[in-house]
Amino acid sequence: MRIGIDGKCLLSPRAGVARYLDGVLGALAAIPHPDVAIDVLAPPEARRTLSWVLGDLRRATRRYQVMHCPFYYPPPFARCPVTVAVHDVLVLEHPEWFTPRRLNTLRVMIPAGARRSAAIVTFARATADAIAAACRVDRARVRVIPHGLDHRRFTPPPSTAVDAVRRRLGLERPFVLQLGALEPRRGTDLALEAVGALRASQPEVELVLAGEARMPIKNLDAPPPWVRLLGWVADEDLPALYAAAAAVVAPSRGEGFDFPVLEALACGAPVVASDIAVHVEHFAPAVEFFPSGDAVALATALGTVLGDSARAAALRAGGPPLAARFTWKAAALAHLALWREVAG
Repeated sequence: MRIGIDGKCLLSPRAGVARYLDGVLGALAAIPHPDVAIDVLAPPEARRTLSWVLGDLRRATRRYQVMHCPFYYPPPFARCPVTVAVHDVLVLEHPEWFTPRRLNTLRVMIPAGARRSAAIVTFARATADAIAAACRVDRARVRVIPHGLDHRRFTPPPSTAVDAVRRRLGLERPFVLQLGALEPRRGTDLALEAVGALRASQPEVELVLAGEARMPIKNLDAPPPWVRLLGWVADEDLPALYAAAAAVVAPSRGEGFDFPVLEALACGAPVVASDIAVHVEHFAPAVEFFPSGDAVALATALGTVLGDSARAAALRAGGPPLAARFTWKAAALAHLALWREVAG
């Protein structure tokens, strides 16, 4: 059996979808599967996803027994069964969170693609239920395959590595870290408000934002002096950055999984996260939760973690064992089983 996999997401600029596909492909390379040959397909250089899927990828389906599409929608009129990874349906549930360019394509392509696919892969039960409802597909066709993690990289780092990253990035004060794209959906506005309130009792605390701005955030065009904007941070620096934080905050209003939470837990960082369904499903009881959208409650939760050393120590100790449950080998084996099933 020959499987084609859409690898366009592995081209620059890369995002969370590339992290998913990298993890699955890396694990597949280490797993014997003599009955399955895998081709990763990508254009020679970056181009718009829609034209790639509708043109080149659609034509390529005639060469395969199964095609897997890791980015939300498959080509129409495919010549073989297709499986598609739908990471979330937030563009259907909350269109106000997205720019028109992203919104207009995905709102049309996600439901149509889901209904055409032999099976849909997603990464949490809550997301699977949302996909079935929003796309009007049988829930049994939506398969939940949780993400894995590179446990060789994401592990509690030595103190020397933490100190080195602190010095290089100039992080001398206690800080709360948010990692990922900066946008209202991910609650960056809540982090700003909550840390601002927290500083009334802990004035030395800073907010460190590591990620690229995707949409305008109130008060971030001219941030206060206690906000540090790091931009993109290299993967090799992430474990030490997570571990250096007094707390990692994940205030997102909606996610399909949330890689930074898993990475932070694996590195022994205390995490404060919104109580959205995906967070609770995967990361309880190893994080401190607060009601989603409530900046006052977030400030209170941060105050608890930063002010209670026993609670912070318990969170640091509880993260790595929970993160150890998530492996790319398990995810890769589940994908292989699904592709064999849909190929018949």
